[in-house]
Formats: sequence, C-alpha cells, structure tokens
Amino acid sequence: MNFNAIDFHVSRRQAGAVATVHPILVSAFEPFGGAQRNPSHDVVQELTRRAERGQLSAQQEHAGVVVVPVLLPVEFSTAGQLLTRAISEHRPALVISVGLAAGTDTIRLERVGLNLRDARIPDNAGAQPVDEPITAEGESALFSTLRLKAAGERIAAADIPVSLSLSAGSYVCNDLLYTVLHHLGRQAPQTRAGFVHVPDLHAADAPVTVGQAVLALDLLICESLSEAPDTAAQLGALH
Repeated sequence: MNFNAIDFHVSRRQAGAVATVHPILVSAFEPFGGAQRNPSHDVVQELTRRAERGQLSAQQEHAGVVVVPVLLPVEFSTAGQLLTRAISEHRPALVISVGLAAGTDTIRLERVGLNLRDARIPDNAGAQPVDEPITAEGESALFSTLRLKAAGERIAAADIPVSLSLSAGSYVCNDLLYTVLHHLGRQAPQTRAGFVHVPDLHAADAPVTVGQAVLALDLLICESLSEAPDTAAQLGALH
C-alpha cells in the first residue's frame, strides 16, 4: 500500500459498510536526516491495512471506524498545512500524528505542543529556524486532547513499553502537533488530536516492534473515541 501527502481517501468499501463513518486521520512522516526509511510510515501503513480488513479493536468497540492515512514531508509549515487541509476535507473524529524519536525506548504519548521552532538540523526543504514562534498570535503551549492516560494504562496492560511525554521537541513533529491543535481549537474544537512518537523500529535492538506500535495506536484510538473524560491515573513524569 502506498499513500502520499496528497493522496488520502476513504475507500467505498469501508464507507459503504456502515451508515455512519468516523474517519480517523492518521499521519506519518517521510524519511529525514539522511535515513532511508521512517518507521512512522511503516506503522501507519500497517494500521491502515488492518483497518481495511476490519481487524482493529477500535472497529469492534466503535462502529464506523475507518483510517485515513496521510504521508507528510518533514518540512516546517508544509506538513501542518497539508494535514489541516486533510482535516478540512475529511472532518475526522480524531487526528493522530506519528513520528520518529530515535533513541527512545517507549511509545511516547505527547502531552504538549510548544509554539516554538528551534531546529538542530535542517528540515527536508533546508529550513533551519532558530527560536521562532509557529504562529505569532498563538498560545505558548497547547495540550493534546486525546485520552492519553486512559490509553497509556491500556497500552501498558498489553505489555507494550509506553510513557507520557511532556515535550515533542522543537522540530517538525512539535510544529505539526501545535499547528493541528491551534487549527482545531479555532475550527473544530470537538475534534480530538495528538501526537505519538515511536522508537527506531528498524534498529537491531528496537524495544518495540511494528506490531506493538500498531496495537498501541489502535488502543489509543479506542480510548480517544470514548466520550468520557480522561482517567486520573498517576502517570506524570518527575523529570
């Protein structure tokens, strides 16, 4: 299965199977920094395959769930513009973005997007902003609206390494998270959204498999489609 930044759709087979369709917009990134692959792409591809076969837990728990994949360039501004365009087209129930956090040993559920661009390396278009706001009129920080603690408990119960993270960095991943939250806060505040970082799943000593990462996203969708408030579990970080 191939998908790219401008090729996103809900298949007729998926949409026609139920009276009400609940699109889940899930984005991945292209490779960056000289890498040949980005594991976020592998995870979203496999999640989409399972959704097309009706194999997601989210589809058993919530009627009408379909996954709409979007592949984004690792570029400041452009990634956010493409994803907000997809949001306007599909009016999804949830928006979940996935990116790579090399060196991490858990599935990281990001809690906060910062209004900050500060790039240690250039993006794929050569941009390397330093201490710039994402949007001049925006809040300093915006919080994910997914049910992260409920999902974190459920992912941990499936024996998948998971953590709640207070920083999505200041590169394109954070840029995308903040841009989406800022857009939804003004255009569709009822739509929940957030960001997930995965480890380098291609490393020989990867702490998480692609299958585990897919299951983690599936469970995050399950919990975030619930109308209940997030759980009050004690999952905060000390540092």
